[in-house]
Amino acid sequence: MPMHCIHAVTAATALACLAAFGPTPSSASSATAQVAGPSPTAPRFVPGACPKPPEPIEALSKARCGFLEVPENRSRPGGRTIKLAVAVIPAAAEKPAAEPVVFMAGGPGADTSDDIPFLVDSGLNKDRELIIMAQRGNLYDQPNLACPEVDRFNAQAVGLGYDAQQAEQLMLKAVKDCRRRLTADGVDLSAYNSTENAADFADLRKALDIPRWNVYGYSYGSNLALTYLRLHPEGIRAAAIDSIAPPQVVTLPWTCGSTAEGIHNIFEACAAQPACKDRYPDLPRMLTEQVRKLEAHPLTPPDAERHAAERRKAGQDRPRRGA
Repeated sequence: MPMHCIHAVTAATALACLAAFGPTPSSASSATAQVAGPSPTAPRFVPGACPKPPEPIEALSKARCGFLEVPENRSRPGGRTIKLAVAVIPAAAEKPAAEPVVFMAGGPGADTSDDIPFLVDSGLNKDRELIIMAQRGNLYDQPNLACPEVDRFNAQAVGLGYDAQQAEQLMLKAVKDCRRRLTADGVDLSAYNSTENAADFADLRKALDIPRWNVYGYSYGSNLALTYLRLHPEGIRAAAIDSIAPPQVVTLPWTCGSTAEGIHNIFEACAAQPACKDRYPDLPRMLTEQVRKLEAHPLTPPDAERHAAERRKAGQDRPRRGA
């Protein structure tokens, strides 16, 4: 895997790799036992407090929140249950339409609450309720499948160098360590997939007693929305898919390729614009040199602030000519 892709792997996306490694011993810990219990006869919505992110989200102050409790693995009746964080944000209109909008976030595994301000500012709850649910394993779910091992790798990898073998080895070790810990806690990683995600949303509609709703899927959420439409078509009034991630495409390598294509397009656009070409006559070489410098001498936040101040003092951050 190219190093620029390795560095892009976060705790959320790393979970997609966990099932690729061999079996590990599994024993339910006491912490997991508090989260999981015997499956109820049917999924249910349990009212509860709204999430409290580090940066408060105004829309959550007026939302109705709780958890959707569902089987972790629907192919194993009587197995343990998991809880998925849900927020129902009221419509801005005094007389909203009957059918709400349900949002399916990207990632896979992106923190859905982070999208709320953008969704509200975009008017998705203008005349309908807006429903969000954290996909299984997410930050405010029970269990939360975060990988601090991968976070520690990301901090350690700074400065190791592009495509460094040591960085790749450390990254693989971090993912394996996370997998071993989760499976030892009794987590069934095979159940964290798009098919179960889609069934979760079908269960959410029924648990909230909603006859019909509108589905909006973004990025990986478009993949999930298509899966949902295929497997659970009932109760859907309309569907919209945005920034499409086709089901037949593996998203992580595709993301890396798309990023490289985007950077190449910037190079071409600069070369075609006289003012940009005049200031940056060889933008690819300039970017490569800067990357190498940062790899050799990584900038921490205080370093970056001091570096910017030095550049301003030297007049290197002058306005672009011709702008």
